[in-house]
Amino acid sequence: MQSRRLQLMCLLFIITFCVVISIYQYYFVLNLPLQSTLLTSTKLKNDKFRILPNEYSSIWFKKNCFKIKQRSDNLAVGNIPKYLNNARLSTNQICQDFVQKFDAIFRLEEIHGPLKISPVYLQKINQYFNKDAKLVEQIKNQRIIKIYNRHTHEEMLYNYMRSRRPQTKSEQSAETYTLQLMEESKKNCDFCGKNYLNSTAEDAFGRLEHSLSYTAANTFKYDRWHTLIVSRNHDTLHLTEDEIGDMFKLAQEWFQKAYSIESMYTCPEMIWDAMPKSGASQVHTHLQVSLGYDIYYGNIERIRQGARLYAQMNNGKNYFNDYVYIHQALGLTIPIGNVRIIIHLTPIKDLEVMILGERLEKDFYEALNLIFRVFVDDLNELSFSLGMHLPPMNESNANGHEMPVSCRLLFRNPVTNLRGDMNGLDLYTSSVIGKDRYVLYRQLKEGITKRQK
Repeated sequence: MQSRRLQLMCLLFIITFCVVISIYQYYFVLNLPLQSTLLTSTKLKNDKFRILPNEYSSIWFKKNCFKIKQRSDNLAVGNIPKYLNNARLSTNQICQDFVQKFDAIFRLEEIHGPLKISPVYLQKINQYFNKDAKLVEQIKNQRIIKIYNRHTHEEMLYNYMRSRRPQTKSEQSAETYTLQLMEESKKNCDFCGKNYLNSTAEDAFGRLEHSLSYTAANTFKYDRWHTLIVSRNHDTLHLTEDEIGDMFKLAQEWFQKAYSIESMYTCPEMIWDAMPKSGASQVHTHLQVSLGYDIYYGNIERIRQGARLYAQMNNGKNYFNDYVYIHQALGLTIPIGNVRIIIHLTPIKDLEVMILGERLEKDFYEALNLIFRVFVDDLNELSFSLGMHLPPMNESNANGHEMPVSCRLLFRNPVTNLRGDMNGLDLYTSSVIGKDRYVLYRQLKEGITKRQK
């Protein structure tokens, strides 16, 4: 009897062991997203993402929370620690709510980095700064603001003195280089006119076409569902709002088509590079769009999981709602209809901005067009990289709208610069920023305002 019981226990152990191994192979050897499966099966009752009008303006926060009395005073990233300290000391509940939201998402540090400078080297530094005594003093004891996102693990290290570094400049102007490149690249362009019919591949279900754009399957895929949305306008830097909108409408049609064929591919993503310095292999205007299998690509999925964790830690509050609220209070958002342009606190590089909205529609296209016109026409920035993601295709089945339509748009170093705009710091540590976010906000706000009149 005891022998039989021992045999049964051994058999049960073997069965259990086999089940565990099977689960391991299914989820890990086959690389299926166990974590995502477990998370999506959890009933999350998150707030929905909504773009709401500002109940309290940034001017109200300046006066009542940050204690800045003069309405004309310009805000500055270097003063954010002071704004937060003043808000912490306020007895106003709105100020306290702002501080609570800020601390739930961000960690803020202010540090100083002193330098010991020899008299000989000091003479050279004086030459760098044209004997500006204020700048010379700042270089001796540099002030650094660190802003770390606790949930997405993005970080900005802001030091104004980084923007004062000596730069090697090209003799050729950016405008001349860009004009020549645009004209030269039109001569044998595979995407212009009807060339694409014989020079590009099609998706398995065929080609989709609009009057202003068309699809062309990427010959060198990075995923199963991966295609190009190609504008019929060669010049990326001078598209109209209608041309921009047409490409994104076609992208949404392609997502729906691919999803209808394989519904396990649910996560829509897009990238768009302009000019060779941004990584574009073709000068002609084109987006790259893809559908991720069950999860987004790594950088986007990290934000998604961070937003879910935030909701779990904060009674179901929507991360993106609070993210927008913080930037609105700090005076770093520009409303365009039902979307928000955000000059966010943790950019990849100095000239990155963000757009958030509930849907990819006309207000989004207008916001993109206005950003392009300000950067290209006013600031003479002629190269960019864009990343965008839409909510999952099966979002309507989820508990709460966790993901908005999110776009991050980075204008790169001047196209003629000899030095690259990404280095080991940006790739492997944190983003080191030299341009004050409020300076960029004012430049963008001024350019948009004059175009809306």
